[in-house]
Amino acid sequence: MQFWKNSMTLEDKIAAANGRPTGFDYLRLALALSVVAVHIFQTGLGDEAASAYLTPVVRPLVACILPMFFALSGFLVAGSLVRTQTLPEFFALRIIRLAPALIAEVVLSAFVIGALFTALPLSEYFSHPKFWAYLLNIIGYIHFTLPGVFLDNPRPNMVNQQLWTIPWELDCYIVLGALAFAGLKKSRTLLIVAIVAAHIFAMYWYSVHEAKSPLTAKAAVLPISFLVGVLFYFYASKIKWSFALFGIALAVSYLLLRFPNGDLVVAVPLTYVTVFLGVANPARNKLMLSGDYSYGIYLYGFPLQQAFAHLWPGLNLGSAAAVVATVCFAAFSWWCVERPALGARKLLKKIKWPARLRLSAPDRTVMEIEDAAVRK
Repeated sequence: MQFWKNSMTLEDKIAAANGRPTGFDYLRLALALSVVAVHIFQTGLGDEAASAYLTPVVRPLVACILPMFFALSGFLVAGSLVRTQTLPEFFALRIIRLAPALIAEVVLSAFVIGALFTALPLSEYFSHPKFWAYLLNIIGYIHFTLPGVFLDNPRPNMVNQQLWTIPWELDCYIVLGALAFAGLKKSRTLLIVAIVAAHIFAMYWYSVHEAKSPLTAKAAVLPISFLVGVLFYFYASKIKWSFALFGIALAVSYLLLRFPNGDLVVAVPLTYVTVFLGVANPARNKLMLSGDYSYGIYLYGFPLQQAFAHLWPGLNLGSAAAVVATVCFAAFSWWCVERPALGARKLLKKIKWPARLRLSAPDRTVMEIEDAAVRK
């Protein structure tokens, strides 16, 4: 019991790092690269062959990636919410962070990658309805195919599979904004109710979609992870940062994810694993953390892997080259698109929003935490 009393809380760990723990930066980068690593098998071998590698032992290591991403996002976006005074400013900040890189990736995929790899004449390609439909990805209306592109790949007729999570993340922001407008900063009860409702929705969603598309069915766990991440942020002063709890949460998460329906109930232990690692503060590697490359890696990974798989199918040096190319494009995305776009945050501070759109102040002092995208 003495150990428990003396152990640090999540809030203590963040304060010890002056509100800027490097763990979240490393974790975000590791998760983005993990997504790319998983897709090496899918793009190089095809869905059926890749599924052979997804044994019960390996499955938890893959199934945890996106829920951890969303839990991390929930925790950090909650910090952004606390710093934000109005609802329009909160949504504008989310748009500034996500939209520019997404627009750039969609445009490059459609006008460059698609044009280079389409089997159609360029005049037919650029006039095809699927080409123009693909541009709707910019507003979160997701389309995966471009006319005549990657038709003979091991994973055929798919340009950027990873975009499927974008609408789910946008929905999470909308829900959090609605909760904030309803008084989340003062009443944590709203968040508990939202998490319960998210579990009920997930069970319904799963029952409807499991037979047709297991991937679509599992998507409903992502909002749960996001909201639990928000919950951990607001209760960071109460939750202990403990290696013992970390070990237990890690073991429970792994065991739950070995079961087909374990995804539906894994959010709490897996979020603890995520935040435990995130608030750690290992030494900063100047090269790795010179920018926030995770979003660019996530966006560009699949289309570049498809391009290299089109040229060199299978698991080979082309697979490794695709990863290198992805990191290069991610660096371009950060330095040429994302980081300059963040300068628009200064303009938001000058806007006088209507008083009725102001968010209530927190009911107590809440810690502030900054992520890489905020402080660069």
